[in-house]
This record gives sequence, C-alpha cells and structure tokens, in this order.
Amino acid sequence: MHTTIRRSPVPIRFHVLATTATHHVLMVRGSGDDASWVLPNGEVEPGRCPILAAREKMIRATGYDRSVCEMLAVSLDTDEAGELNAITYVLDGGELPRVPADSKQLPPKVSWLPLRELNEPPSIVQYAIIAGNRRRRIPVLINGDRPDSAFL
Repeated sequence: MHTTIRRSPVPIRFHVLATTATHHVLMVRGSGDDASWVLPNGEVEPGRCPILAAREKMIRATGYDRSVCEMLAVSLDTDEAGELNAITYVLDGGELPRVPADSKQLPPKVSWLPLRELNEPPSIVQYAIIAGNRRRRIPVLINGDRPDSAFL
C-alpha cells in the first residue's frame, strides 16, 4: 500500500486540531503579515505521506508529538469560477484531559488557548470542533462551509 502522494493536480493542505477536555485548543502564531493564532498547518509536499507530513509539522511547530491519523473535516476549496484549487483536511490531534503542565515552557508562538477566546475561527475549524466534540461523521465541506445542497 502506498502512503505517499507522488503528485496531485491541486495542493493538499492540513490543519491539526488538538484540544483538551477543559476546552482549550493548541494554536500557533501565523507568520508574515497575518500574525493571528491559527491551528498548526501546512501543505503536503509531493512524495510525502500526508499523515507523516502533518505529524512532523506538529512536532516542529509546537514540540508536541501527536497521532494525526483521523480526520475531523475535509474541504474542497474552489476559486471564483468553481475550479478546484486545493483540498484541505482538519486532522484530529487528540484530546488531553487538561492543559499540559509544561505549557508555560512553550515557545512564545505556541499556546493552549481557551476556545472562548477564539474570536471567529475559520468555518472548517468550527465544523471540525463540532464533529470532534459530538463524535460525528466527517463533514465534507466546499470552501470550508456546508454547500447549500447539503440542506435540501
């Protein structure tokens, strides 16, 4: 069985959602002009296993080694003309009972933030949080949101 994607006509992106039972989520500071808090994320490079790429990014970005072999949401991202331009997954980084005791020693760009402090997480993250908390089936999204046809 092949676990790598040698090439894809569209980028494959991921976010890793790690939470606690006390309603905290592991976040990293974005880079560049947008320095807001975001989930650890990245893009799967050609020839890489998506799960290993996400796990390695999680370790590099946060110092935490989490299993990331289950999905909480997937979004097919399109441009204005409706052309598919990316596939984005939210992978389950698991749930800890509480914020780890070593969290005060994290780099300044990494933090366990209370969910209530997230002003407006992107819709794909909202759907992933809901799916994870309710142990529901994985939502398929278009551009990070439910398509109108899902409600017919």
